[in-house]
Amino acid sequence: MDVAGMLDIALTAVAIVLALAALHAVRVFVTAARNLAAAVEEMRAALVPLIAKTDVTVDAINAELLRIDAIVSQAEEVGEAVSSASDFIRSPVNTAAQKLAQLARAIRNR
Repeated sequence: MDVAGMLDIALTAVAIVLALAALHAVRVFVTAARNLAAAVEEMRAALVPLIAKTDVTVDAINAELLRIDAIVSQAEEVGEAVSSASDFIRSPVNTAAQKLAQLARAIRNR
């Protein structure tokens, strides 16, 4: 056997080993891709109900915010009514107090 024949055998063996390694790498890649697809599907199955629950929670929070807004609006209306009532009462009372003060000064000055 000459060197060229041995080199052919060695190169053929290396080519076979590389081909087997490539096939193994393809198999590992396909397995990883399948596992990744299964993981994505599991996550999707878990996220859909979670997103639905989040949507319901956001709707409930919006409803509560609308209720609080109505309460604050009513409190503002009550505050405005109290302010108007106090202005209505204060005006005649102040006028009467001023008249009494003027009368008291007039009586004292006599």
